[in-house]
Amino acid sequence: MAILKNNQTQEIICLNAQHTFGRNRNTSNTYLSEQDISQSHALISWKGSHWYIQDHSRNGTLVNGEYINHATVKLSKGSKIKFGEKETTQWEMINLDSPSSYLKSLENPNKIVELTSCHVFPDTKKPEILIYPEDTIWKLEKNGEAIDLVQGEVYNIDNEEYVFVENNILEDTMDNGHVVNNAYFQFILSSDEEHIRIKIITQNQELDLGERVHNYILLALARKRLNDVNKGYVLRDQGWITIASLLKDMSREFGKELDVYYLNLKIYRLRKQLLETKPYGYLFSNVIERRYGEIRLAHAYFQILKEEECIGEVLAGEH
Repeated sequence: MAILKNNQTQEIICLNAQHTFGRNRNTSNTYLSEQDISQSHALISWKGSHWYIQDHSRNGTLVNGEYINHATVKLSKGSKIKFGEKETTQWEMINLDSPSSYLKSLENPNKIVELTSCHVFPDTKKPEILIYPEDTIWKLEKNGEAIDLVQGEVYNIDNEEYVFVENNILEDTMDNGHVVNNAYFQFILSSDEEHIRIKIITQNQELDLGERVHNYILLALARKRLNDVNKGYVLRDQGWITIASLLKDMSREFGKELDVYYLNLKIYRLRKQLLETKPYGYLFSNVIERRYGEIRLAHAYFQILKEEECIGEVLAGEH
């Protein structure tokens, strides 16, 4: 996430992929009030893998001590941009990262939460709110309910109000739907089922998720879904289990009383692992689906192996 800092006022701004500066409050992302600033003074934009500034003003813009007028210049870290005569109109480029969506505190405008992966609030010891991407949409999950974050809306997170700024890059992508719809989760169990390894099998690659504690959650949900498939349930009704039932099963398996916070923490870690697994893991970060009081394995296709023998599977084209 690229950041500009005003060295006079100490204000910082996060750059949108297309970020306008000017004296028109209605059209500018950053409003500049000085009289020698044009209504639409300049545009900073992300192109390819670099940031550029384009001047649209009547008086020009000073970039690293040189005036540009109706011209475009590539920016570097440390570039100094001066939009007007006053020193308060000078900004410095302190970060050149690509654009990303973020949350901005209304109480402290310089407090920014960059959204890059899976985030938990207030912390991992007490995960009350999860924020994570699903396809191109950011989700906020609380008390088992997930909502879409909406550009410009305000959300109360950990007793603080934040505005959500959507700042995605439009890119040419492969047919992600084809990858997901032709992939399946493979559960590899030891003979005593103490060890659970998971792989995601695509048409041209295996993503090895290894052995993790949260693998047990996915296995339990896969078995519930398999049972419902064998009973002839339709797709939309397959696999749902109450959170209370899942926690009871997990408590019995791990030999200790587990609560919703524990479950949320494991789901957070699972989503984070998927988002960080290259190259396709992020496509499966929504593998856990929730509705009020219930949870299920969202991906319809999977295979369960025990001592190399298949003990249950649902694969594409079978139902």
